[in-house]
Amino acid sequence: MSGPDLPDLPGEQRLAGGFVAEVVRVGDTVRRTPPANLDFVGALLHHLDRVGADLAPRYLGVDAHGRQMLSYVAGRVPWRDREDPAFFADPALVRLAELIRRLHDVCAGTPLAGDAETVCHRDLSPKNTVYRDFPAGPLPATFLDWDLARPGRRIEDVAFAGWHWAALGEGADPTELGRRCRVLCDAYDAVSTAPVRTALPRDELVDVMLRQIESTWRSIDAGADRDEPGMRRLRDLGAVEGVRRWQDWLLTHRPAVLAALTA
Repeated sequence: MSGPDLPDLPGEQRLAGGFVAEVVRVGDTVRRTPPANLDFVGALLHHLDRVGADLAPRYLGVDAHGRQMLSYVAGRVPWRDREDPAFFADPALVRLAELIRRLHDVCAGTPLAGDAETVCHRDLSPKNTVYRDFPAGPLPATFLDWDLARPGRRIEDVAFAGWHWAALGEGADPTELGRRCRVLCDAYDAVSTAPVRTALPRDELVDVMLRQIESTWRSIDAGADRDEPGMRRLRDLGAVEGVRRWQDWLLTHRPAVLAALTA
């Protein structure tokens, strides 16, 4: 592997996003800062490609700069918050849940999952989702940024998506958050590619969200303290306090969210 002083490849195009990782497009490939768990992510993406899950870019190895190489995935990614309400409409939520279910079903029982229920993406957000246009509107098609993927419980990815595809904090409607989570759970439970149908433990979902939200702001804070550039930028932009306010809001409105979710 060559050193970091190699010149940029011809035609490198910096892609939108990449707040923590550096991401560029070179032809039909994407080159990005490699994750700490590069081998696991590579094995996972190879598995998804091999079973025809159509959920992720193809893993192409490491380039001479030491960057993770992936196939380029065409489509639209909503980098800017709430740029188009259609990205967050109910048809998109249903499709999102179906993709999450497909991921979990094709990974459950594999060596990648180990003793866990399945493998979780653990960073499902609109900014890590490629949308394509369908008659029902723009719908999720593929997930990006698998850096945090690891074995886990099915409820974890559904909960994470729940608070990323909804509004939290001052002025948000807790009943709407609960309703949107119910749409996700209903769609997830309705479809299965596995022999055994697995229903989500909905009564746990709000508590899982709370733990994830707390873990998010604590991770940003700790990373900034370690002088990690991406985490430092996030904290400087107020992300720690902003996510903490979401946590306080959800704690306050937990009964209303849970009531709408389990109605």
